[in-house]
This record gives sequence, C-alpha cells and structure tokens, in this order.
Amino acid sequence: MLLTGFPILDRLINKDEIVEFYSEDYETISQFYHRVIVISSPVNVVIVSERGGLDPLLIKRFQRIFGRTDEIYIRRAFKAEDVKPTIEAMKGDLIVIDPFHHRKKYSDIVSAIRRIAGRKFIFSVMNRETEGSTFGLHSDHSVIKLERTKRGFKIKIIKSVTVGEIEIPFGTWEIYGKAEEGLTKWLV
Repeated sequence: MLLTGFPILDRLINKDEIVEFYSEDYETISQFYHRVIVISSPVNVVIVSERGGLDPLLIKRFQRIFGRTDEIYIRRAFKAEDVKPTIEAMKGDLIVIDPFHHRKKYSDIVSAIRRIAGRKFIFSVMNRETEGSTFGLHSDHSVIKLERTKRGFKIKIIKSVTVGEIEIPFGTWEIYGKAEEGLTKWLV
C-alpha cells in the first residue's frame, strides 16, 4: 500500500489511483520520495534517469527512523524508449521517479502508467503547471506541489477529485518523523 506517512495527506488521497507529486526543488522532492519509498515498502520503484535518483544512505536513514526493512524492488529506465516497457513490466503498486525526465514520449509513458493495475505515485522534478504532459495531468487523480519554506516545506494540492485546492505546512524535521510542537509549527 502506498503511503506518504503524513496522516492528513494520506487521508486526502487514500482513494486516488494515480497521484503525482512535483517540485522544482530537487532536494525537497528527493527527501519526500525517499521517505515514501521506505514507508510504502515492500514496493516497486521505477527510476527514469541515466544515474542517481536514489540515495542508499538516505533510504537506510529512513529505514532506521521508521523501523522498516522491507524490500524495495528497483528498475531503471535509461532512455526515453525504455520508460514504457519498464513501467509495463511492473506488477502491483508502483512509484515512478521522474518519468518525464527526458522531456519526450509523454503519451507512451502516461498510457503505460494508466494501463497497469494498482496504485501509482509519480514524482516529477519539474514545474508540472508549465512542463510535461498535459494528458498526464488529466490522467492524475491528484496533483500535489511540494515547496520549500523558511521553516520546512508545504504541500499544495493543485488538483484533486475529492478536495479543493489546499496547502498543508510541515516543519523541517517532520520529514524525518519528528513532530514540531508549539508556535514553531505555525511559523511557515
């Protein structure tokens, strides 16, 4: 089962089959998807890029924090032509990291994501309001923007089939499972 580990967000998107998270800030989205991968494990992950995308030390850190040691099954799509068959080869719930990395073959990628059974979380490192597949945005049940703030980050639900546009702020340490109490929680 795919979860973010943030109960308020998980409740808002729990019925959505395709959820896309995006940010132009690589560090913010990277920390977020590493957390989601560990909390959702055992899980299938497709990484679209020639190198990088997953930090084994950050995965280990989140595994220690959340007490999870389940398997993470990874496949990598190196070229734009590899993305569709790689996604189609996966079974069950799926996390796809940066599917539009190559900035081409959008329709093939979106159709592969739509076709496979199970829930899908997509993490895009771009501004999805101006870049990427419009067809993909129409296919997503929820589109969520992550933005860095002075005291942490905020999640902004841009599109949802169940709720309107809302923002949820989180403190810096909440990504690592540490709740911030008192006034600092509200200073975003």
